[in-house]
This record gives sequence, structure tokens and C-alpha cells, in this order.
Amino acid sequence: MQPHTRGALENCHTAWTAQQDAALIAFAAAFPGLERMDPPTGCCDPRMKVGRPGEATGFVCFDDHGRATVDFAGIPQITLGSTLEVIFGCNWFDEGPEGIGAAPPGTYNWDDDATYAEFEIKVETDATASICMSYVTVEDAVVLLDELQHQLVEHSARAEEP
Repeated sequence: MQPHTRGALENCHTAWTAQQDAALIAFAAAFPGLERMDPPTGCCDPRMKVGRPGEATGFVCFDDHGRATVDFAGIPQITLGSTLEVIFGCNWFDEGPEGIGAAPPGTYNWDDDATYAEFEIKVETDATASICMSYVTVEDAVVLLDELQHQLVEHSARAEEP
């Protein structure tokens, strides 16, 4: 490889690594408790995990195409419902016109034809829910993580009120 080509490729790799690190910093800022996993992660690297029982467990990863996946479970259904309502509105899923917070147990899917993002929400019988947002932009992942964190704090504060 020509020296100028090798240098350009090394610069590209350095920029990509910086972009990955910046994405992880943004994820962790939006949702405290996310910790970077050491490779191999079983998924795309870099990957972060969270374990906040009663609030959320799961992971966030950043793939080779610059897209993120947020895969969380064990979220209080009402909290995830409030999060999604703030971001997307109430009637996002045809099967749950009152919003995920009021949806019966089941699996709810939505695909974004414009960005190829995929969303899957599972509402469990124990009033918890999971969300898997795949192939979303870093910005979209950060918006979800930040609003989910905000709603978890609000939900916790309401539960502590007399």
C-alpha cells in the first residue's frame, strides 16, 4: 500500500474509533449505569450492559455501520409507555392505540421504512416490558435512553409520594 494511502486509512480508523468512543460516552450520559463490556461481547463491539433490577437490564451496542441497538427488559410497563408516548405519541402501534402503557400483554412491532430501524416491544403479564430498537441512529438511541432515565426517576418519585 502506498504510504499516503496507508496514512489516510489510519486516519479513517482513528476517526472511527473516536466516533465509537463518543457514542458510548453519549449512551452512558443518557442512561447512568451502562458499563462497557470487554470483547468478545457476543454481539457487535463496542457493547455496553446495564443491570438495574426493577428498572432495566440489557445492553446497548454500536455496530460496524454506525447504528445502535438498545435491548432492555424488565422495565415497568407504565414507565416504558410514558417514555414512548413522550417521544412518539400515543398511537404508535396499531395494536395498542392507547399506548404501550395501557397495552395488553403481547408483542408490538414497528419498522421504519425510511431508516430501516426496527422496534419490538414486549408487554409481559407482570406489568413489565422490554424494548429492542435495532439499527437506529446514535441520536435516536440517546433520546430513548435519556427519556427512559427521566421517566424512571419520575416513576420512582411518584411511588415514594405519600
